[in-house]
Amino acid sequence: MITKLARLGFGVAALALVTNSFALAETSATPATTTTTVAQASPSPKPSADPFTYRGYVRAYDFTRQNAYSGLGSKPNQSTFSSAVSLHGDYSFIGSGFDIGATYLYGTPFGACSDPASHFPQANSNTCAGAGFSGTGGNSKVYQDDTIPGFSLSTLYEAYAHYSGNGLNIIGGNLVGDQVWAPASDSRLKPAAYTGAEGSYTFQNTWTVAVGDYWQWECRTCSAFDKYTLLTDGNLYPYSGANALQSWNYDPAQAGVPNNGVLFGRVGYKGPTTLPLTVNVSYYAFDKIANLLWIDASLPFSGKLKPFVKAQFGSEGNATNYSLDGVNTGILGAISNTTFGMQAGFNPWHSLQLVAGFDSMPWKTATLTAAQAAGIITCSNSTHQVTAVSKYKVNLPYFLPTSGPAQCTKLADGSIDLYYGGLASPYTDSYATDPLFTTSLTRGMVDQRAAGNSYKVAAIFTSDDKQFVGSISQAWYDYNNAGYALGANETDLDMQYFFKKIPKAGPYKGFSFRYRYGSRSYPVYTSTQGGLFKYNRFQAEYDF
Repeated sequence: MITKLARLGFGVAALALVTNSFALAETSATPATTTTTVAQASPSPKPSADPFTYRGYVRAYDFTRQNAYSGLGSKPNQSTFSSAVSLHGDYSFIGSGFDIGATYLYGTPFGACSDPASHFPQANSNTCAGAGFSGTGGNSKVYQDDTIPGFSLSTLYEAYAHYSGNGLNIIGGNLVGDQVWAPASDSRLKPAAYTGAEGSYTFQNTWTVAVGDYWQWECRTCSAFDKYTLLTDGNLYPYSGANALQSWNYDPAQAGVPNNGVLFGRVGYKGPTTLPLTVNVSYYAFDKIANLLWIDASLPFSGKLKPFVKAQFGSEGNATNYSLDGVNTGILGAISNTTFGMQAGFNPWHSLQLVAGFDSMPWKTATLTAAQAAGIITCSNSTHQVTAVSKYKVNLPYFLPTSGPAQCTKLADGSIDLYYGGLASPYTDSYATDPLFTTSLTRGMVDQRAAGNSYKVAAIFTSDDKQFVGSISQAWYDYNNAGYALGANETDLDMQYFFKKIPKAGPYKGFSFRYRYGSRSYPVYTSTQGGLFKYNRFQAEYDF
């Protein structure tokens, strides 16, 4: 661990010579609960007599993934060290409420594999796939962890115009997302960004109405905006029922299914101090994919233990129907999800918070006749996984879970029962940054695209001087359906230390080291599949 910290410190120091100034902060990777550790984030610009302000950060990460899987497909071990510098400038037209801003980021892994094209195809012959962590168990080959990514980035991911005044807030251009289901997902070198416009109006300090449209996006490992999503980027080939490539697989010739992004709206209520109830009702229209109604509420209580309770509810269904051999589906298949979750917590000690929560999504079952399934999909009753008859550009008729939970059962008459009911999240899928109370560091129900029940408990410790924050959590996932039983669990550890408190003035905005560990396993199977996954993340960052 000391070697890794020294390596991180060297990477940050090397970039410091370029920027001549430092600061550090890392935002939480997984806002699964409000108690998820959130480190010092770059503060919003404050009013200043100087119309021009600037800020930025330098980050250095060392990630290793160890996979030891059996029956879940070829899962290579992965490792990447990478770093980045982000520079933001903002010009305010003093007294008018208007300002304009832009942010540029450059990231590099400092190696021969920094060219993005060298990472495609990610195959055994790939010259950039062999360096890194060897690990034990599972696939003996080692690949770059391109979720960081393991190649260079160069992007002007923010360039916007903004107005704020009299309760009205409007922004348009290239901007970092701040919506629950279109978030920044800022847990790597850069956040996800969107091209669009949004506005909100707050009145009586109680009610807020917000609307917006994001029509393009730039993923957190991308250097350009496009009209794809995490669920629609790439050649739509179905691997174990999932019909989309993960966006970090670089291929400039990939052909996905573009869409026009997402329209959204929100009505929020914030109660008085005598009853500090907060409620948000949001609506997302993911073009050609689905419509999502999302409601969240929280209520803190007074008292020495600082208890609180929260609730969330979601309902998602297809936005647009397309005809596919007599089956009506969207471009990701038919989607039908209902989500309900609760969370509660308290502080048994002033520096310690305990939290427990659950989320539930009922499974749905649909039956395709033998005639409907012919030429589209087949089902194996040994693995209960769907296989597409045609390899490319075949839309499965339903949005099925990824490899693991049972997807189907072939019946005696040749018909097929399909198991679905997961929540389709175009801008958080595979990122583990969705708002479910039970989402963990490496995965949650949304990333599994599965229905079922999940539970999570966590303990969060904050030192009296606020310079050390640590948490440990345990989550359980029950994906049982009529095909077979599947139980998964994950244990996460998160420790962060801030070396110096942020002063009221000056360029320094923070410096910290952070270590996160996640261990995920699938101990309950009635099939032959099983697996173990371990993730180590060493991170260093300066903010200035």
